[in-house]
Amino acid sequence: MQIDFECSGGFANLRLIYRADTEELSPEIQEEILKLVESSGFFELQPSEVAPTSAGPPDVFFYRLSLSSGGRKKSLSFNDVTVPSSLHPLLRLLRKLALERHQQGK
Repeated sequence: MQIDFECSGGFANLRLIYRADTEELSPEIQEEILKLVESSGFFELQPSEVAPTSAGPPDVFFYRLSLSSGGRKKSLSFNDVTVPSSLHPLLRLLRKLALERHQQGK
């Protein structure tokens, strides 16, 4: 699965990017990502269900997540206000992975 994740905003105007192919990740991380994608129903979500309707509060985070796997491809954009609760565990993991890469200077 190809992952393209961006998170930006908040008080510090943080910008995190995480791009990966799950085939190149450790088996544990690969399994966790695939499980979270499946349980979130990501590929079944419709853009109208998550699209930000306004800028939101000044400390809101904005997200863009694109996933591609086995002929399925979907890109969604949302913010802290419009993100479905089913995506919270996946976003938490992707933010953690992005932050680790950012701290390593990659």
